[in-house]
Amino acid sequence: MPLKLLAPTYKTYILEKTDERYDNDGEPTTVTVRQATQAQHRERQDLFATLERRFRDESPGEVSLIQTLSFEALKELEVWLCLVECNLLDEDGKSLLFPSRQVNGHAELALTKRQFMMNWGKLYPDIASEIHAKVLDLNPLWRGTEGEDL
Repeated sequence: MPLKLLAPTYKTYILEKTDERYDNDGEPTTVTVRQATQAQHRERQDLFATLERRFRDESPGEVSLIQTLSFEALKELEVWLCLVECNLLDEDGKSLLFPSRQVNGHAELALTKRQFMMNWGKLYPDIASEIHAKVLDLNPLWRGTEGEDL
């Protein structure tokens, strides 16, 4: 019998470092992320797709290779692709920074990519890094040399 595809894994994490650093003694701050499928993996790989070679007439044997990649843009995209739920509140203390909705029994972000990027930009870098670490925990292939070998 051929392999039957399984639904992606979903996992909820507590942002322990964030809660400790910002003295949150109430309800824990949580994020729910999902395992990336090939569609999300391909979109992530598109960041690495542009590679430019430059030849100089003055130095015919010299070739420059240029690849523009921002690691912060990579983190942002990886979180966008996998974050499905988060109970972080906006500055007003009433609105969720990353609201979600239920679709086919699973949560998904209820934001456009542009809205997500604007809200992601409001985070302090240490909070963004902890959220990103949770995405990498569920998607070890994206961790680079310390990730899975395929």
